[in-house]
Amino acid sequence: MDNTIDFYRQCVKKILCEYEYLKDEDSQIELIFDDERMRYMVLWVGWYKYKRIHQCAVHIDIVGNSIIIQCNDTEESIVEKLVEMGISQNNISLNFIHPQHQNYLEIVT
Repeated sequence: MDNTIDFYRQCVKKILCEYEYLKDEDSQIELIFDDERMRYMVLWVGWYKYKRIHQCAVHIDIVGNSIIIQCNDTEESIVEKLVEMGISQNNISLNFIHPQHQNYLEIVT
């Protein structure tokens, strides 16, 4: 199981590092990697005129033998990238989809 978790961590970090390009003139990207709690995030942080920017772009947790995507506010499919890296789609959950609608994901994906 430790090897699986280490592999999951490596894959998640590699994917999230690719999001550094999302920065613009108003905001920077902050990557937050918490290996102890197995929580990984990409945040937009900055200012637009007098308005504070502090928004989650991606939030992924590793719980047990599963990768849980809590938030994906990008246009890219993180699930697809994880599957391409060798992680079974059965071990990936999209928790930003209401549980009532989770059954429809099997049809779509």
